[in-house]
Amino acid sequence: MMKKISFYFFIFSAKQFSNLFWKKIYNIPLPDLRCGKGEPMASTLPMEKKKKRILLADPDEQLIKQIKKSKGATPYLFETAKTGFECLAKLDSFKPDLLLVELMLPQIHGMEILRKIKTDPRTNHMGVMMTSAHAMSQNYRSALILNCDNFLEKPFETGQLFSLFRLFFKNELHPDPFSGKESSIEGKHCYLPKMHSPNSYIKFWGTRGSNPVSGPEYIRFGGNTCCLEIRHGQDLIIVDAGTGIRSFGTVLSESKPKEIHLLMSHTHWDHLAGFPFFSPIYEPNCTINIWTPIGFERTTRELFTEILAHSYFPVRLDDIQANLVFKDIHESVPFQIGHIEINTHYSYHPGATVCFKFKINKLKFGYTTDNEFLMGYHGNPNLIGKNHPLLHPYQSMIEFFKDCDFLIHEAQYTPIEYQKKVGWGHSSVNNAAVLLKHTEVPEWIVTHHDPIHNDNDMLKKLQLQFDVLDDMHLKCRPRFAYDGMTIPL
Repeated sequence: MMKKISFYFFIFSAKQFSNLFWKKIYNIPLPDLRCGKGEPMASTLPMEKKKKRILLADPDEQLIKQIKKSKGATPYLFETAKTGFECLAKLDSFKPDLLLVELMLPQIHGMEILRKIKTDPRTNHMGVMMTSAHAMSQNYRSALILNCDNFLEKPFETGQLFSLFRLFFKNELHPDPFSGKESSIEGKHCYLPKMHSPNSYIKFWGTRGSNPVSGPEYIRFGGNTCCLEIRHGQDLIIVDAGTGIRSFGTVLSESKPKEIHLLMSHTHWDHLAGFPFFSPIYEPNCTINIWTPIGFERTTRELFTEILAHSYFPVRLDDIQANLVFKDIHESVPFQIGHIEINTHYSYHPGATVCFKFKINKLKFGYTTDNEFLMGYHGNPNLIGKNHPLLHPYQSMIEFFKDCDFLIHEAQYTPIEYQKKVGWGHSSVNNAAVLLKHTEVPEWIVTHHDPIHNDNDMLKKLQLQFDVLDDMHLKCRPRFAYDGMTIPL
């Protein structure tokens, strides 16, 4: 009995001494050699010491989870970092054998992490593999210059990754050649939006009002007075014959058109001055239909005869070789040219002036270059509700434009300028915005720009337009027309 007690006491004392020795020397307890149910195996410590340490520095939690749960993860001990600062901290605490780092690691770029590791004598022995979904040759070369062990393009298979891990720890890992994805796109699928027909569009050949301007300060928006081309298949309509029609005529003459329809919103000089210089009027095989609202001083033929008198121009109306046909526009009476439906409404402007609404298939748009909406109003546009008495005279115009997909409408004056221009027949930015509000048209294109506004003034005015619409909480897309601007239909 005493022998058994002595034996157990010896075993107990040896175990206590061993625990004390391991704790004092290595600061860890003696491995538990018991193999009972739920108890650690005796081999736990040796296996942990044999595992290679890999730090995964990547904010992609799904990727990290996929790597750690992979079948190939068993021989490795992983630690993770989501940011650059966390990565640097764990390089010191975890002391990995290999770092897998995302190129665009948050807070500190992966390339900077690589540079710090490879220029520090304490860590330059550490392996570094870089990953990125942005496979650019410059990044690839920069990583190799800094002695990166491999540059792995995302997405990748975990099996491929663990194959690279094994090669690294065998000292057999070499950087793969750059794939060159960025320069090998020829012949592959490339998304393009649905293309509009090149034969259905509108083009602004002139966007100024009052008088043309020129000079380097007008290059961006142009200086020709109003002229709009509307093209739909074989159908061609020109709206207004301002100075912009001269350059359009030069281009148009090359195609030898047989018939042209010219719609005049009114016959003020800025909408008429380009007509004598319109090349097709000198083509004997061309018929030009000139549509104008009925005036109250002269007929259109009388007016054209007067402006083409020898006192003003060397070519008289009777000398023009094209066949000119003058036609009347009756306000609010629709008419059709080819497949384009046209309707008109009086504009609030001196003289017989109309604005247009065009319908091409299901698309509708309005065109108004001279219109003083809410004449004399200088207040806050937000105060003009749909039942405001000032809006009553303009209700028919609001209804006229209400179903348009976009509206081309002037806003010639800033609010300050308009204080001195009441009754001149043009709108302020604020008042024109009220029209857009009540018509509920989603897009507003401003034309008929004031000739005193240079490019810098126009950009400030465009910002004013944004500010006004924002203040009115209107979801309307504003744009400024410029000479040469083309919009597909």
